[in-house]
Amino acid sequence: MADTAPEGWLNRRTLTWSGYDIASSVYIGVAPAVLLPIYFQQQFAVFANPTAAWGALAAGAILASSVAALIAAALSSRISRFTLLSLATAGLVLAISALAWPPLPSLAFAAAAFVAAQSFYFAATSIYESFLPDLLPAHQLQRLSGFGWAIGYLGGAFAIVILLWLVAGQAQSLALLEDCFGVLAIISAAAFLVVLTLMRGAGFAALGQGPGGPPLAGLASVLRQWRRHGELHRLLLGTMLVHLGVSVVVTFTAPILATRFGQTLPDLLWLLLLLHVVSVPSTIGWNMLMTSWSRLVPMALLLCAWAVVLLLMAFGSGPWMPVITVAVIGCCVGATASALRAFLAEAVPPGSAPAFFGLATVAGRVAAALGPALFALITTLRSEQAALMVILALLLAGAALVLSHVARERLPLQRALGIDVR
Repeated sequence: MADTAPEGWLNRRTLTWSGYDIASSVYIGVAPAVLLPIYFQQQFAVFANPTAAWGALAAGAILASSVAALIAAALSSRISRFTLLSLATAGLVLAISALAWPPLPSLAFAAAAFVAAQSFYFAATSIYESFLPDLLPAHQLQRLSGFGWAIGYLGGAFAIVILLWLVAGQAQSLALLEDCFGVLAIISAAAFLVVLTLMRGAGFAALGQGPGGPPLAGLASVLRQWRRHGELHRLLLGTMLVHLGVSVVVTFTAPILATRFGQTLPDLLWLLLLLHVVSVPSTIGWNMLMTSWSRLVPMALLLCAWAVVLLLMAFGSGPWMPVITVAVIGCCVGATASALRAFLAEAVPPGSAPAFFGLATVAGRVAAALGPALFALITTLRSEQAALMVILALLLAGAALVLSHVARERLPLQRALGIDVR
């Protein structure tokens, strides 16, 4: 049941929930975007196409994380969501530690640790995000989702500053990258310990699965009733295609900037810090627009910005291209993700949040796996530019589905809020 406490949308429970975004961004905001691509491209240096090899590994890790999210969603009907969240979080920290201090220093072990880290992260994310509909009434979820995503960048920014100090003046090597993973493991462990302790004190352990669950208690029931929830599944399909495009940007921006523009590890970390700095105010700003004005126009602009990013990656040139590309990503990445999370939270039937958020995570992960795999395949057969144009077409198809959902849903929601429809 949504928390309707008189203190408003920002209260003890919602603040502690948002704190998990800060802790989780230490890993997800730094490792997949820069450290992991550079680390595995060095590991794959003996391959004919290291970028394609990295794409194949990333796709495999994403598919594995889909299975993990499915398992977490299925277990949520039998085990407390907070217990599952704690276990998955512990697994994530251990997997990051395995990248930093591998007991078996080999490519196979490093790949397994990466797959494990991604799997535990997305299993935890599907459970963590399923708490969102329980915290506030539907008309306030967009605000909380955007707030959590915006402040989440603080954790990643803090980790990047520490890493910049660590790598300053040092030659790029596998040993240095493993030290970076060690820093992330230590910061993540401390941050998660604090946040999970605060979440327990705020009553998350008592939330359970949520009310009204029997008709849609499991993922099988959700899939069987797809006709009944056709609009929600169309939203999921659109979100999948958007995630496909975003996953290509996240997976290949660092390798492209490193190979085509000669960006080193410190250069990439500075660019990543720029992304975090830009993302905080941009996420807050877009969220304010969506909660006080129309959601359709801002969402359309955000999705168009992703198209611009793909065009820059395909055809951009000049010394300022990396900065411009990263700045555009920073302007849209947090707002897009938080908006899609809020749209789903508003649309799920009561009591079905774990199942639907598990399904959404799986759908997003499958699409995110197809993105790098498709990019790697077309790059091998044709060229990077051809691959990016195919991804752009799929992104635009997903954007059309998402925007059609927003256009259909905005009238009743805005009227309920007393907002003038634009």
